[in-house]
Amino acid sequence: MQGHGSLVTGHGSKSQSGLTLMELLISITIISVIAGVFVNLVAGSLDSWKYNKDRGELINTAQLAMDRMVSKVRNSRLVLLPLKISDPTDLLYPVTSYYPLEMLAVSANIDNDGDGLADEDPPADTTGDGASGIKGIDDDNDGSVDEPTFDDNDEIPAKNDDPIDGIDNDLDGRVDEDPGRNFYGAAFDDDGDGASDEDPFDPVIYYLNGTNLMEKQNVLTATTADNIIAENVSEFMVLRRRVNGNTLIDIRLTLDNGKGSVELRTTALARGMFKP
Repeated sequence: MQGHGSLVTGHGSKSQSGLTLMELLISITIISVIAGVFVNLVAGSLDSWKYNKDRGELINTAQLAMDRMVSKVRNSRLVLLPLKISDPTDLLYPVTSYYPLEMLAVSANIDNDGDGLADEDPPADTTGDGASGIKGIDDDNDGSVDEPTFDDNDEIPAKNDDPIDGIDNDLDGRVDEDPGRNFYGAAFDDDGDGASDEDPFDPVIYYLNGTNLMEKQNVLTATTADNIIAENVSEFMVLRRRVNGNTLIDIRLTLDNGKGSVELRTTALARGMFKP
């Protein structure tokens, strides 16, 4: 018996490898879309990070400058500028109520004579600088500086017309601005220690120079340069108020670097002020 084997010639199933052109284009498109979304997310995150970083730096700079000024006001024996007592309820506020617009000056609380007391017995020229008011500063905001005489402390023609008693004695809208020798009641020897003209007020002045907030110290015992304490300042305004016999200083400080802005407002009580 003859067996017949069968020979199967198989043509196996054809396996296709690779992608067609259409599939390749679709894949590239999908990858491009995903990459674009990812890039946009990263770019947005970087922009947000940079914005928050710049704003954080603005806030930090503004806060440091504000804290510096507030500390000086709180510890000063006398606020030297603004002179005018402002009224925020004035219908023309702030046009007629601010004086000056962009300046703050306080006594630096320095013990010049080394007796353990600061600012306790100033001479007739209370800042001891040989100039009317604060040397180099337009105290009365009239466009002229250091007029008329060295021992007139507010640049108003009358001298020694407003002792430190919490009263506007010369009815000029300013309080305690021109004390002279008998600055709060006693003649010459104001602190009762037997000596006179011991310790002038050393002004620390904050003012705008362009967009820089500057700190200037007219200290008798040392020569100091003007320092920049904040840049990119778009507004610096100081208001002086008197409430229940206390001197309050309102400060508004705005910084703007062109990409963002920060505004700080605060009120400082001049708690170290001379009390009549």
